[in-house]
Amino acid sequence: MTKPSNFNNFVDVLTQELIDMPDEQVLDGRDVAQLQIDAQALLRSARAEAGRRRLAAAKAGVGTLRKQASSPSVRVSTASAAEARRFIAEAQNDSRYTLAARKLGEMSDEEVLRLYSQMKRLEDADKGRDE
Repeated sequence: MTKPSNFNNFVDVLTQELIDMPDEQVLDGRDVAQLQIDAQALLRSARAEAGRRRLAAAKAGVGTLRKQASSPSVRVSTASAAEARRFIAEAQNDSRYTLAARKLGEMSDEEVLRLYSQMKRLEDADKGRDE
């Protein structure tokens, strides 16, 4: 799950303030129907902007992963199957990874190395985002 952006927090606070205001203060001599139309337009605009930002972030992440997939890390290609198995076994208890239950002893060396490679690419991509 992603952290809420400042923009999303702003929209949530604005919405809550509008809900909590007494009718007299909100209306202040204005037309109720027009006020509703304006507020709904503001919310639609905010949702659309939040969606555009999420889409842009997702596209950037996919681009980074594709670049890394086309040029695998030297560290990944030099790992032995035993090293990969140890790494995956440790990762099963690491909250950064979500791994389905796997019996490492039943996986072929090729499967273990493929999974290890994927995990390392994701780890490298995450480090790239933090920098």
